[in-house]
Amino acid sequence: MFAPVQTFSIRPFDLPSNAAALRSEVRAFLARAMPTTGAALRANCWAVGDAGFTKALADAGYVGMIWPKRYGGGERHPLERYIVLEELLAAGAPVAMHWIADRQGGPLLLRYGTEAQRQELLPRMAAGELFTCIGMSEPGSGSDLASVRTRGRRCDDGWRINGQKLWTTNAHNAHYMIALVRTGEGSQRQEGLTQFLIDLKTPGITIRPIIDLAGGHDFNEVFFEDVLVPDAMRVGEEGAGWKQVTSELSLE
Repeated sequence: MFAPVQTFSIRPFDLPSNAAALRSEVRAFLARAMPTTGAALRANCWAVGDAGFTKALADAGYVGMIWPKRYGGGERHPLERYIVLEELLAAGAPVAMHWIADRQGGPLLLRYGTEAQRQELLPRMAAGELFTCIGMSEPGSGSDLASVRTRGRRCDDGWRINGQKLWTTNAHNAHYMIALVRTGEGSQRQEGLTQFLIDLKTPGITIRPIIDLAGGHDFNEVFFEDVLVPDAMRVGEEGAGWKQVTSELSLE
């Protein structure tokens, strides 16, 4: 006997009353603030960063739109955020600096982070001043994410991290990496994984560019050599990394 196929449920909804006005507002903002870029950069704009543009976007209230106001967000309707993203991508706006923090980093902290992490980091993300990257893939652990080998070992001051992450988008511009690390001694596959917020200026971290065939630099490989990460920068529960990271991936 087969289990029923899971399906999406679709419910009727009303657009926010200001949807059309917001679209016009964003277009006017782009006419004023968008930097001049070539067609190739506009076509790949989610991977093109411009810190000044991101700051202007944040000042206009277009970063962290649906986050709580107490963390610097706007508490806007999710469809308002969708309208803004649609207009930014249609125009080819350079959104890479804040893209991962807005899409994944902030929501991850809202769901699993500590209050101290939220208070410290979310307002800076929403202000367009703090950028994050994702530390998931490794050599031999790309689509098979459960095979990650970067390890974290408990010590008196927190955790010592050793290993390598690969294809790390925008790590050369990011302030923090959200890293999936194996912390369970002898653990296998989905067990014993934990997420950390790692300050990329910490001693022992080396970031090397990966240049693509067109000469572009979006990706990086990141090496960790006995990197000290305070336990206060652990995200969520120790050993709950798989549940958390699959939840985070649903936001991509």
